[in-house]
Parts: sequence; structure tokens; C-alpha cells
Amino acid sequence: MSKSKSLKMGREVILSLGSDVVMSLIGFVGIVAFARLLGDVGLGEYRTVVAVAMVLGQVANGTGWAIRKRVSEVGVDPRDYLSTGLIFHAAFTLCLLVAFALLNPFVVDYFGSVELAYAVVLLVAALGVFEILTHLYAGLGYPANASWIDAVRSVLTLGFQILFIVWGLGSFGVVAGLAVATFASAGITAVVASVYPRIPTWSSVSRLYEFGKWNVPTQLLRSFDSQLDVLILRLAVGAGPVGIYTAAATASMPGTMLGGSIKDALSVKSSGVSSSGEPIRADLVNSVSYAGLLSIPIFFGAAAIPRELMVTVFGGDFSAAGPALVGLTLAPVAGVYIGAFEAAVEGIDRPEVALRIRLVSTAVHLILSFALVWQFELLGVIAAMVLTNWLVLAAYQFFAHRHLGGVAVTRPMLAQFASGAVMFAAVELTTRYVVTITSWVWLSVVLAVGVVTYFGSLIVVSRHFRETVYGSLQDVLEG
Repeated sequence: MSKSKSLKMGREVILSLGSDVVMSLIGFVGIVAFARLLGDVGLGEYRTVVAVAMVLGQVANGTGWAIRKRVSEVGVDPRDYLSTGLIFHAAFTLCLLVAFALLNPFVVDYFGSVELAYAVVLLVAALGVFEILTHLYAGLGYPANASWIDAVRSVLTLGFQILFIVWGLGSFGVVAGLAVATFASAGITAVVASVYPRIPTWSSVSRLYEFGKWNVPTQLLRSFDSQLDVLILRLAVGAGPVGIYTAAATASMPGTMLGGSIKDALSVKSSGVSSSGEPIRADLVNSVSYAGLLSIPIFFGAAAIPRELMVTVFGGDFSAAGPALVGLTLAPVAGVYIGAFEAAVEGIDRPEVALRIRLVSTAVHLILSFALVWQFELLGVIAAMVLTNWLVLAAYQFFAHRHLGGVAVTRPMLAQFASGAVMFAAVELTTRYVVTITSWVWLSVVLAVGVVTYFGSLIVVSRHFRETVYGSLQDVLEG
């Protein structure tokens, strides 16, 4: 039985954030290691396989979100939904394998080898089982626990990847390590969820389809949109720029942590509240108030010292990646707010709204990317993504104005942007007159100045921030 309606948002967000920090750190260490061990081309080959697998895996992920939605509703038996999802995923994976076999010359040419091409199918199979089980577990009222299982997967992934690289498997080994760890983590999730599949009823299949028919295409488009830069760069420019893009994107990864935790908790909470006929605006407003808490300062920090960050972390080969880093930290500022709106819209059982917005945005992103990549290469693709993200955010704000009681722009959001600007000035002054970044030590000093300045300013200017931190900590301590 789901406990979604009584979910404590603050507690779940903080607990999920802890796991997201672990995953972000492990992912960051992994990409830095792969960049140095495999080079930009090897890193780009790996990232291309993951990008395609992530897009195709959204069929199972969208099904998983539909399962999460249904099992989070009051009085629902989750067993039927689990079996339906697993059967559908098995059928899809088989069809994908057949399709790759029929298109063998093309896929081998695109990915660079037979092993990397069919590694896509292996990874889709693993990701699908994992996504379905973790969404089920989260929908039962344990989004933070599900997030921690994902953190365990990150630890296992890095271990297997390093082992396979040592064995000399190169880019394929990095992909294989991710697949093996994902299968293992799916097994862990199945044990802790303790929900066993049974022959599904037609009613459960119908209700899952009712939501999934909108959610699966939405997840596919969302993932295609997020991976579009990699896919176009690989096609138009090659694996090297994909590696540079991956390194810059990794440096911006921490900005999405809190937003992702908020989205996971809001999706469960809003579904339970909405299914009881209650409004969700208060939860939405609270969510967007702090979705950008980390992405905003990371953007301002990257804007202040872009080249120094890339060279110190990834090496001299990435000295020209500074402008890419700025763009790739600006896009998530809009992205984290979009995630909160998507969770709210799907929570009130309006997945068709998310699908329509995503259809338009993906078309815009695709057109802009192809128009700009041929002249500006990497920076043109990034510019297209930034512009598209902010247009999507404007669309969701318009929907909120029409259907959710008004636009969701709050004082805490404005306070975060103001504190980010103060932080930018502090970092700029520090690097211009006090410190020259020549090593990890001095980079850490400058980052510490930025963190202290940002959160110090936020504590001073935002009473809401002080009260929210205190309330969330109370929820965690009370369990």
C-alpha cells in the first residue's frame, strides 16, 4: 500500500539529495578518469552509446513513470503493474535486437564497432529492468530509498568500469561495466521492494496504458531532447567534440542534483494529493522555490572561471572548453524548474500537456541544432539547447498561469539569483587580485570563497530559506 499522500517532501528531498551527491561525485570521478585514460575520442565513443541507450531506454522509463503514478494512488495493488511493465520491456528489447540486426551495417558504422553497437541493446535491457523496479519502489512511497539504490548502482558501476578498462576492454568495457552494475542493482531493488509479479488483469493494463500512452512518448522526447546534442555532434563533427561536451557537462552535473530530488518527491506527493481531489499548487511553489538552489551558483561560478575549471580538472587538452562549460551550466538552470513542472503536471494526471510541450520543444531544438552545428560546431549545438530550455520553461509558466493558480516565480528564487550575482563578483575579484588558479589547491580555495559567499548571502537576504532549512532538518530528525 502506498504512503504517497502523507509523504514529507522536505525529508524525502534531503534524503534523496544525499544519494544524488554520492552519484554526482562518483560520476564526476569516473568521467575525469575516463577522459584521461581514453582521451576525448574514447570518451566520446562511450558517451554516444550511452546517449542512444538512454533515448531507447525511455520506453521502459516512461512505463516505469506510469507504474509509479498508478501505484502511488490510494488503494492500488502494485503486482499487476509490475508484471505488465516487465512483459512490455521484454518484448521491446527483443524487437530492438532484431532491428539492430537488420540495420547492422549502419549501426556498426555509426558507433565504430560491432561491440559498441550491440552494447546499446545490452544497456537498454539492463536500464529497462532497473527503471521499472525503482519507479515501482518509489511509487510505493520510498523515493529517497529508490534514489539511494541508484547511488549504490553508481558505486558498482565505477568499480566494474575500472575493472574492465584494466582488462583492456576500452570504451566497450566502460559500457559493459554500466550494464552489469545496472542488472545487479535491479536485483537489489526487487528484493527490497518485495513486490512479486502476477498475471495482470485487463483493468490494470488499461489503466497503465491510459497514462503510459502519454508518458512514454513524453519520456522518449525528453530524453531525445537531452541527448540530441551528443547525437548530432557525433554525426556531424565526430567523437572528439562529444568527449569535450561530456567533460564540460560533467562539471555542470551537480547543479541538477537538488532539482532531481525535488522532482522525484513532488511526482509522488502530487499524485497522492491530486488523487484525493486536493490542490497541489503549494507543493509546486515550494518545489520551484528551491529547484535552482545549486544550479544557479554553479552557473555563476562557471561564468567567472570557465577556463581555469576545465584545465585544472580535465587537463590542458580541454583549455578551449570554457565557453561550452558556461552554456552547459546555464541550460540546467531552466532544466531543474522544468523538471518540477513536469512532475506536477503528470501528478495531476495531465501527461498530454507535457507531451505537447515536449513535441514542440524537440522540434525547435532539432531545427536550431542542425542550423547552427555546421557553422559553430560545438558551441552552436549548446546555444540551441540553452534557448530551447528557456522556451520550455516559459511554456510551463504559461500553463501554471492558466491552470495552476498563477505563475510560479517566488521570492526565494529571486534571492538565489541575487546571491549568485554576489558570488560571481566575489570569485571574479578573488581570481583577479588575490589568487591565481594553478592547481587543485587554489581552485578549491576559490570554490570555497564562492560557496561561502553564496550561502552566506542567501541566509542574510532570505528568511524563507532559513525557515525551510530548519523545517526540512526537523523532518529528517523526526524520521
